[in-house]
Amino acid sequence: MEHMSSENTQRLPANIVSERNQSRLVIPSNEIYPEEILEPRSGLNLREFIKTLSRHKMLLASFTLATLLLALIITLLMDPIYRASSTVQIQRNAKKVVNVGNMLNTVESRSDKDFYETQRQLIQTKTLARRVINQLNLEHTASSVGIISQFKSMLGFQSDTNNPSAIETAFLEGLSVTPVSNSQLIQINYESKDPQLAADITNAVTKTFVRMNLERRFDTASYSKEFLTSSLEKTKQNLEKSERLLNEYATKYNIIQTPDGEDSNTHSLKKMAEELVTAGKERIEAESAYLQSKQSSNDKNSTSVRILNDPYIQSLKKTVARLEANSQEILKKYSPHSAKAKRIKKQIDEVRSQINIEAYAIKSALKSEFSAAQQKENMIRKQLELLKKETLELQGKSIKYNTLLRDVKSNRDLYKDLLAQLKKVSIAGNADNNNISIIDKAGVPYKKYKPNFKTNLIFGALLGLLLGMGAAFLREFMDDSVKNPDELERLTGLPVLGMLPALKSLSPRSIALQTYHEPKSPLAEAIRSLRTSLRFSTREGASKSTFITSSAAGEGKSSISLNLATAYAQAGNKVLIIDADLRNPTLHKLFKLKNYEGLTNYLAGGGFSSDISQPTMIKNLYTITSGPIPPDPVELLSGQRMGTLLSNASADFDYIIIDGPPVLGLADALVLAGLCDATILAIEAGKTRKVTLMKSLKRLERAHSNIVGLLFTRVDRSIDSDYHEDYYYPYSEEKDNTKSADSPVVVQLKLHKKA
Repeated sequence: MEHMSSENTQRLPANIVSERNQSRLVIPSNEIYPEEILEPRSGLNLREFIKTLSRHKMLLASFTLATLLLALIITLLMDPIYRASSTVQIQRNAKKVVNVGNMLNTVESRSDKDFYETQRQLIQTKTLARRVINQLNLEHTASSVGIISQFKSMLGFQSDTNNPSAIETAFLEGLSVTPVSNSQLIQINYESKDPQLAADITNAVTKTFVRMNLERRFDTASYSKEFLTSSLEKTKQNLEKSERLLNEYATKYNIIQTPDGEDSNTHSLKKMAEELVTAGKERIEAESAYLQSKQSSNDKNSTSVRILNDPYIQSLKKTVARLEANSQEILKKYSPHSAKAKRIKKQIDEVRSQINIEAYAIKSALKSEFSAAQQKENMIRKQLELLKKETLELQGKSIKYNTLLRDVKSNRDLYKDLLAQLKKVSIAGNADNNNISIIDKAGVPYKKYKPNFKTNLIFGALLGLLLGMGAAFLREFMDDSVKNPDELERLTGLPVLGMLPALKSLSPRSIALQTYHEPKSPLAEAIRSLRTSLRFSTREGASKSTFITSSAAGEGKSSISLNLATAYAQAGNKVLIIDADLRNPTLHKLFKLKNYEGLTNYLAGGGFSSDISQPTMIKNLYTITSGPIPPDPVELLSGQRMGTLLSNASADFDYIIIDGPPVLGLADALVLAGLCDATILAIEAGKTRKVTLMKSLKRLERAHSNIVGLLFTRVDRSIDSDYHEDYYYPYSEEKDNTKSADSPVVVQLKLHKKA
């Protein structure tokens, strides 16, 4: 309790803060408690959220039950609605016989999502609705088919049955189209109070949609056929005209083209160039062979390839080799001058002479071939140059010819394409091909579709919960009462000495005597905790005289006074409790004592203080009742005899508890607060307003009262979830004053207990 912020301290007057700081228990700085370490978390506080709902649980339950009841009544009052459904398949890419360019492929170029959405919207068009209405003769029943129309009829907004647009709109209110995910199927639904009518309308809508799709396809094919026929005739005329112009120009300039599209000169030029290449190749080969043979004539060791490869020369060389072999055999037997040796030598010379003759003939032939190849190449080159000149002259004339030729080709291609498309359209116009097929027809529904009793009740309950939560938080926002001890300490800067539980099931007298009758009850334990807190509230211990008051009446100050006095008495102290509420006294009723003589008699000047005190059924506890109610209580309390009474009682009793009137509206409490050593202000949880509390503290400050702390009364579990019966240990009364007191550590823990 020593960790108040400077902001909270500034909320109280300076003299109250100084007096309180002088008398309060100082907690050692080396003690660390959880609340001094933990900081408030930012964001949504789930515990506070639940606490808020718990505090306003009756409001939440009221809204939930009200909306649940309203949903039940509306559900019971609604007419039963039946839904009939049929299933159709819409193929994205239909089995088309015809593909007429971009005209019929417009839909196919779109995405599947756009395609199926288009089909869904086509089912819900007014054109289709009008055809179904006329087919089933629904002019007088369509206005009351849709659910929205029924609601309008209940409110008195009748549809105009003479207006075709209004009839179609009313008809479409009951029609819905639901795509089946991940498929080409869609469901066509219609809702009506008549199940047979719902089935008839659903089937009629399905058949009409299929029929209208066929009609659109047929109309498209007819339009395409007319368009293609007109375009084909125009293209044919253009083709004939372009062919005529091309022929006239070719005749005029003698331009002849091959089937490949080339003119005659260009074709001849290509051929001549190829012949020139061939002739050059032949000339090079002949020249190479001639030069080689010429080189072999100069060099006896080299022989021309042409000569070596000649078959006749090769056979002669074989003959020479054979004769030379025979000559060697003869020379082995005979001398070189013999007739056989001379004869075979002569044969060898004749064969070699023949080889030389043949080699010379081949060389002459190679020279002739080289000359002929060279002459041929020169002639082809001259002819090629002539063709080049003629071709260059013809190219200028061929520019326009080629332009006319391209025009002819484009017209011919377009004509062929249009002719093929016209044939396809003609076939498609006679084919009954549809990309929409009926899978399931609608049957008569026997189970009502709306209202759904279970769904409506669940929706009503959820709506009630949401509205109740909104109302609870709105009330919480508008409510400025003190709800928890942390908030109370932050607001006032004063310590909360204790928290007393709420006992709603007990009578006021039972609550006031709870510590006496039930010493182990939560309230008795809380009072004993308060008693211990008061002993450590100042350096000198508990104050001799304690004044207990509240901001307004009915906050339990009399019950607190009596229970606190009982706790002091049970600890072995001699206690006096004074009923100083001279306007609404209650102690004589709680103790069941007579109130003929009491405080007012003494204050008015009659008798001694010892004469007006009475013993009670509680040991060590004495009381001074209020006595007869005076006309001006403030005047009596402001006299010297009240101070004398407290002075005398301090000598005879250990503790004096004064049960006084509330602070606001009366001056009695201010007088008593100035006379007592300590003042305790009782705050009722969830009832005492912050403005009222601050006004009470300001008035007590002006009376120079010593406010030692605050007492939080009638605390509910929803306000402080840590405050419950299991917190307390079994308690046994102890006569000894020292033994009954809690240890300092326990006191510190209790003083620092948080919500």
